[in-house]
Amino acid sequence: MSPPRIMFDDGSRIMEEAAAANEDAAAHQSSSSSERGNISTEVYYEIDRVAKEVVEKLDWSTNTSRGRLLLASNTTESNVNDEDGFLCRVALQFPDELLADASEVSWLMEHAIMSAYKSKLLSQQDATAVISTSMNNHLQQYPLIFILGDTTYGSCCPDEVSANHLNANVIVHYGYACLAPTESIPVVYSFGASNNNWKECVDLISREIDNKRKQEEECVDKALDEKLSLTDDDADSKKKTKLLLLYEVKYHHCIDDLKLALEQSGKVDVVLGTVPKQQLSVSRNELSQGRGSVSNCCGGGESEETDCCNDGKTTTDCGKTSCSNDDATKNDCNEGDCCMPAPLESEQKERFYIPRTIGGLEIPNDLKLSEYTMLYIGDDIDIDSINSNSRTRLLHILLRCQAPDGTQSLWSYSPLNSHLSTDILDSPLSPTNDTVVSSALSRTLRRRYFLIQKAKLATTIAILIGSTSTSYSFRRMMARTRRRIQSTGRTAYTFAVGKLASASSKLANFAEIDCFVLIACGESIAKFWKMERDEMLVPVLTPMELDVALGYRAWDGRYSCDFGDLIRWDEDDGIAEDDLDDCDVDALDHTAGGDDEGSNSSNEDQPFFSMISGKYEQSRAAATTDTNLQALPGKGQMIEYSSEAAEFLKKREYQGLEANVGQTEAKAAVLGQVGIASDYGEKTN
Repeated sequence: MSPPRIMFDDGSRIMEEAAAANEDAAAHQSSSSSERGNISTEVYYEIDRVAKEVVEKLDWSTNTSRGRLLLASNTTESNVNDEDGFLCRVALQFPDELLADASEVSWLMEHAIMSAYKSKLLSQQDATAVISTSMNNHLQQYPLIFILGDTTYGSCCPDEVSANHLNANVIVHYGYACLAPTESIPVVYSFGASNNNWKECVDLISREIDNKRKQEEECVDKALDEKLSLTDDDADSKKKTKLLLLYEVKYHHCIDDLKLALEQSGKVDVVLGTVPKQQLSVSRNELSQGRGSVSNCCGGGESEETDCCNDGKTTTDCGKTSCSNDDATKNDCNEGDCCMPAPLESEQKERFYIPRTIGGLEIPNDLKLSEYTMLYIGDDIDIDSINSNSRTRLLHILLRCQAPDGTQSLWSYSPLNSHLSTDILDSPLSPTNDTVVSSALSRTLRRRYFLIQKAKLATTIAILIGSTSTSYSFRRMMARTRRRIQSTGRTAYTFAVGKLASASSKLANFAEIDCFVLIACGESIAKFWKMERDEMLVPVLTPMELDVALGYRAWDGRYSCDFGDLIRWDEDDGIAEDDLDDCDVDALDHTAGGDDEGSNSSNEDQPFFSMISGKYEQSRAAATTDTNLQALPGKGQMIEYSSEAAEFLKKREYQGLEANVGQTEAKAAVLGQVGIASDYGEKTN
């Protein structure tokens, strides 16, 4: 056999690759320009508005040099040491389709932030006052603006991990966002600005409301005494239609104009979904230097108001207990509780508050969905194809609003096509796809129910982390999920695998896992569904679906990926949860095996009919009832350690590389064959 032919490269391959790279860059540039159209960079990225919000979200407390300068702005001089040579550190996060504009936006943001920063510092100073040397030196510095590269998980989530690598003070998130809560770094969103005229939308909605009222008057006869019993205010409120206004985030910059125009028509009462308020914890400076205002107990306070045990004053509540200068009561002062800085009650409530959201947009806690008509402002309703970010948001909105406790009806308006649909469920997915939205939604729910039935037989469940968020809602959901898995006698593991797009190949290495539970933002969950259907061998559930599989909740038509909904449903259904303020690992370990009022411990051994196998199955979870260890043969002493993962490994044919120390004969190294693959110098006849 002749040796292979060797091809020599004359440089054409490099030229072809360079040309292909230029074409890809041009396509990427055109994609970025098409995203914002002919709108200028300053307008589309809202440079001035974002720069002002960035400056406002900086830490202006006295723990920072800028805060001390602002406090001493009316003085001629102040002793201020600059922190790190920069005015501030700002991280810019772009999605792939807008990354081509990153460098230009970075330069514009640097100048805009410097201008807004200077205006903030000089706003409280007299016009005739001379700028102090410290302030003048401080304003000679520049802000550090850096662009985040590849995100840790998805581009829809603010990447707190990457921003913390350079100690960013603020993250500016451009483009589409899932609006997931952040806790360590404040975030300023810029979804893109465009010109929209809502007059036609208001006219279409008003016309549709009038037609609906005429039909109701023709079909329903109202009793005369009922009309007379109504007051004028009641009659006016009954005439108005209640609208719940939800939208694609790219219309956030002008959605208030639509709300105002609808209210001015006098025919609707509008409740607008808003961007959830960020729940920031103690900042890095406060952690290292202590809080700026600390209530002191038992002396040592800087002011009389915060010192509750000074000069023989009587008791004042501070922290968890109270004390006075009297020896008898002062001995009751617990130093760990009373004499340490305690967060204010308002700060605690704000930090532990979990907003109620639909599609990432916050709505009031006391809002009754059954009294409202949902109006969705968006252009793309093809929920069967999860290639677009806007489709995933609409999918979660429909899953929540079409439930038995959902809204009266589902409307949608497309600003791009100026089209109003009064029944989005009966609308086709796209002009080229005649499948109606309700069919695609029903197919999605049937798939989720099938995976729930498979997960009922799982004994080893892994929690899959799909977010970098460290917010209280995320930590509480992690603790809740792990506690419920272990309370039913199953084994729980926690996995963090990075980007979900490449997670399937990594997770396939853990064959002992029977089921995964994905804890992430709604957008990441919906995008993972399609990949899970094609590439995953075991079910991947949401926390709500896990509740159904474990028996905590029935499949009653309610569906939500919002953490706040799950916690509120637990309260409504009487399922008690341990109050874990910090939701740390230690608290998890102490409560993981505890009893849960919501678990059906009396029915754990009862067989259930599996729709997968077509027969009655016994729960494979271990018994969780309390056992008298002294009555056992071992009398409470561990005589054998059992691990489900180890038992599964013994059953596998391939168990990985084995050292076999002392079992393999050691041999000296010898010279092997020399040559190329086609000829090692051996002549064969």
